[in-house]
Amino acid sequence: MRSAGDLRLRSSAVVVAHSLGCLAVLRRLAARIGSWRLGHLVLVSGFLERLPVLPELDAFIGDGCAVDGLRSSIDQVSVIRSDDDPIVPAGHTDRLAAQFGVRPTIVPGAGHFLAADGVTTLAAARDAVLAPAFD
Repeated sequence: MRSAGDLRLRSSAVVVAHSLGCLAVLRRLAARIGSWRLGHLVLVSGFLERLPVLPELDAFIGDGCAVDGLRSSIDQVSVIRSDDDPIVPAGHTDRLAAQFGVRPTIVPGAGHFLAADGVTTLAAARDAVLAPAFD
């Protein structure tokens, strides 16, 4: 497994990120210089805005990340959220999805997709990656 710093992107690559990891991955992609392609980006409980329940993350989150222009380098984007996430408000993830021009997949009762929420696998992410891409 490679770290985000070693990320070698290509059209066959799939990146799955969760929560604060979505912001980290998006920042890394936005900082890339030159031409690049990513096959599929799956964002689970993603956000670009400060979280009301975790103000201690405000300094890291800051103003989020400008994602304008990323979509043209990513073949497919999937955004997944729960209907009862106690950490990331649904609106935060919905706005992120809208910035990529996609509708979020909503998983009922999954909380923040943690083992403590009873989530140990994520079929929605698997299904998103395995589904054929449609333009």
